[in-house]
Formats: sequence, C-alpha cells, structure tokens
Amino acid sequence: MAKAMLQYPTLPFEYEVVRARRKTLAIHIKGGKVTINSPMKASVAWISEFVSDNVSWIQGKIKDQLKKEREVLVLADGRDVPFLGQARQLKVVIASRQKVQVSDEQLVIHTPSRDKLETVWSKWLLEQAREYMVSQTIKTAKAMGLDHKLKDVVFRKTKSKWGHCEDNGVIQFNPIVMMAPRAVIDYLIVHEVSHLRHLDHSSRFWKTVSTLCPNWKQHKDWLNLNGHKLWTR
Repeated sequence: MAKAMLQYPTLPFEYEVVRARRKTLAIHIKGGKVTINSPMKASVAWISEFVSDNVSWIQGKIKDQLKKEREVLVLADGRDVPFLGQARQLKVVIASRQKVQVSDEQLVIHTPSRDKLETVWSKWLLEQAREYMVSQTIKTAKAMGLDHKLKDVVFRKTKSKWGHCEDNGVIQFNPIVMMAPRAVIDYLIVHEVSHLRHLDHSSRFWKTVSTLCPNWKQHKDWLNLNGHKLWTR
C-alpha cells in the first residue's frame, strides 16, 4: 500500500491518495480529512479529475462532519445533557459515592473526580437501559408473537450500531440511546425485534416494523440527524 499527500491550487482542501489492489477510485472522509482510495497504477490525472468532479460533494461532507464534531455531547457544569429526549442542565458534584439524580430541569452527577465523570454517566445509562429496554423488548416480542425466538437482550456501547439482532435470537442495544426520546427508543426496540422475523431490511421487514411503529421513518430520521449529539468526543 502506497500513500501520497496531494494538493492542487484549484482545490480548497488537501487529500491523501492510498494505492492498493483495487479497480476503482473511492472517497473516504473522516474528521475532515479526505482520503482517495486508488488502484496501484492509477494516473495522477485520473485521480485529479475524479476529485475535481466531486469537489462540491466533498466540501459538503467536510462541512457536515465538522458541524457534527461541534455538536457532540460535552459533560461539564452548566451544559445541557439529554435524557429520554429532554435536555437537562448538568451539575457535577465531587463526592465519594457515585450516583446520578434526575429532575425535570437538572441532572446531577456525583463522581469521585472529574476524570471519572463520563464513566459514572455511562454506568448509570447502562442501568437505565437494562431497567427499561429489557422489559420493553420482551413486551414487544410478545406483542409481535416472536417471544419464542428472543433468547437474550444485551448491551454494548459501539459507534457502529444502535442495535443488532443475531440469528440466534440475541438482541444487542447501545445503552446511550437512553438519551434519545422514548418514542425513538421504542422504535429501535421494534426495529430489532422485527429482525427476529426478517434478518434483512426488505419491504416485508419494514411492514413488520409498521405494525407496532407506523411512524418509524420519523424516529429513524431522528437517529440519523441527532445520534452524533449523544456521543462525547
């Protein structure tokens, strides 16, 4: 694999070319950094033309990614932190006993140190997810006549997926979704339970989702548009 950093006067950004055994050109953007995945023998002219043809799209993606980076969750005194879709002002209390207290307008996190703040918050979110989402998943599976296929409900904090259903009947959720509105959480549960019947995203799958969540597209869009706001850097 060969790499090269290229910049042309007519382009408002730099991009890195990564050559590998492939037949086509592809654009990858992460954190505002542009990478062009290229065949080993692709000419500089071909790569340049390809990038030039996609300048507007690339700039849009860079702008969108940088905007999302500015909107990530910040755990600090006075900042708004969502829980069940409602923003609450965060208050940090340094205390030996770890706990989280929630009211309509405030969220208080008791932590041994500020370094442990995110750990305490993540642990509490996991507890809330287990308390609500396990029973709600079982209830949903029963309502859909799929409880015999549901084997277990587990949790894992991963940036790649909000939920996942395995073919053995184990459903996995990302516990930070507890910061989303309850309707969005319930949609996610219906979505994953529906995979117990259809392990795909076919029209039959979405029809199954619609039986209990007719407004699924609205909730799916919410996750796509706002999911990044539930993550810290």
